[in-house]
Amino acid sequence: MSQSRPPDDKVKELAKKKARRQSQRTQLDAQIATLDARRRLSQKKNEDRLKWLLGTLVFDNLSAEPALQSIVRRDLPERLTQRDRDRGLWQILFPDAQEDRS
Repeated sequence: MSQSRPPDDKVKELAKKKARRQSQRTQLDAQIATLDARRRLSQKKNEDRLKWLLGTLVFDNLSAEPALQSIVRRDLPERLTQRDRDRGLWQILFPDAQEDRS
């Protein structure tokens, strides 16, 4: 006659396996979340770098490109905060002009 384990022992063993699997699933979820956060951070850094490069390019070529000046004069005033105005950022870009807030 073969001896089998009592049903309570089987239930306990299965409960332990289930708990281990749940723990592993939780660990995998945490690893996925960490990798996703790293990916989003890397993407944000790349976007910030592109914005800085484009901003530098615009700033460096502003005085030589009338079309670029026109875009900046048209669109920048609505993006300036009161703090930007108080710091005189518009006057730095266009020393001889008043900011057009229309």
